[in-house]
Amino acid sequence: MAVSRLFFFVGKGGVGKTTLSSSFSLMLSKKGLRTLLISTDPAHSLSDILETEIGTRRVEVLPNLYALEIDPYREAHLYLSEVLGRMERLLNPDVFSKVKDMFHLLEDSPGLTETAIIERVSRIVLEESYDALVVDTAPTGHTLQMLRTVSKAGDWIERLIKNREKSESFKRAAGRESRDELVSLMKERRTRLEKFYGKLFSKDTLFVPVLNPEKLPILETMRAVGRLRSMGIDLKYLVVNKVLNVKSEDEFIRKRLAQQEIYMRQIEENFRDLNKIIIPLMERDVKGMEMLGYVSDTLERSWKSS
Repeated sequence: MAVSRLFFFVGKGGVGKTTLSSSFSLMLSKKGLRTLLISTDPAHSLSDILETEIGTRRVEVLPNLYALEIDPYREAHLYLSEVLGRMERLLNPDVFSKVKDMFHLLEDSPGLTETAIIERVSRIVLEESYDALVVDTAPTGHTLQMLRTVSKAGDWIERLIKNREKSESFKRAAGRESRDELVSLMKERRTRLEKFYGKLFSKDTLFVPVLNPEKLPILETMRAVGRLRSMGIDLKYLVVNKVLNVKSEDEFIRKRLAQQEIYMRQIEENFRDLNKIIIPLMERDVKGMEMLGYVSDTLERSWKSS
């Protein structure tokens, strides 16, 4: 069992990643694909947009459409508890007591939430059966950090394994029997993360940057696209969200349209090799299945023609 296709909607906070990932998931589910939509953003808004209570347990929103909000802090606590549980079985009580005190200090350490999210998402990707997994990511910086963590985790675990095996070889040389379960656990985790890494950087996974026709989102997206490509991620699509598409004699509207035209030219120039999908600014908030349906239909037409 494994998820067949992965889609990550990435971008600056507030550009509409949740709207786009929800609409895209709805589009896939309408095609008959069993789709799981998950949010890794601590400031979840899936419940508001889907108008269905979503939490840490997956919910069936519609036929073929399921949703789940991953709480990074809860996942970090569960991750540490799981690791501690394994350590308790492997260490003598005196050593474990010291390790336990150290682990409590790790609860607020940098990078822990990214590691915990990776653990949860990797298990979903490799162990559960969906046609598609759509991820509504945290703002760009958090997502890039998560990818860097995944790419480095295998090397870090490999060094731990080598150090542990060297220690165990000394014990055996001294005539002491040693059956190291910790090495087995680390090798198991290394294998899982290697598989997850392979899936993330395969043709089955698509990263879709989302931005608005505004200066700061354009600059942040340029940096994000550069970093994603430096990691070896091939990008194909770019979603330009909240594009004003009206004609008006009102001076304010005309000035906004003139400014937007400048930014749209910049988007075309800076992302020339990406297929642009334009989503218009809607006349009211995008929430609930009716409004998501409009965005979903626009996405489907653009996706086919891109």
